[in-house]
Amino acid sequence: MQVRMSTLKIGEKAVIDSFPDNSQEGLRLLSLGILPGDEVEVTSKALFLGPLSLKHCKNTFFAIRRSHAKKILVRLIN
Repeated sequence: MQVRMSTLKIGEKAVIDSFPDNSQEGLRLLSLGILPGDEVEVTSKALFLGPLSLKHCKNTFFAIRRSHAKKILVRLIN
C-alpha cells in the first residue's frame, strides 16, 4: 500500500516507490544517493510541520522538508 512519506510515524520503515522526476525534491534525493527501492526509517519529526529526519538504508541520516515528503510515495515495511 502506497502512502506519502510525510504520513510516516517515528520508527516506521518504508521503501521509496517514487518521487517527482525533474523536480527540486527528486534532484536533491538523487544527489544524496537515494533512489526508488531504497529503505528509509523515520527517526524524528519536528514540531509545527517542520522537517523529517530519516535514516537511509546505508546508515546515513538526512532531513527533508515536510512539503517535499508529501510528494514522495513509499510502501510500509512491517
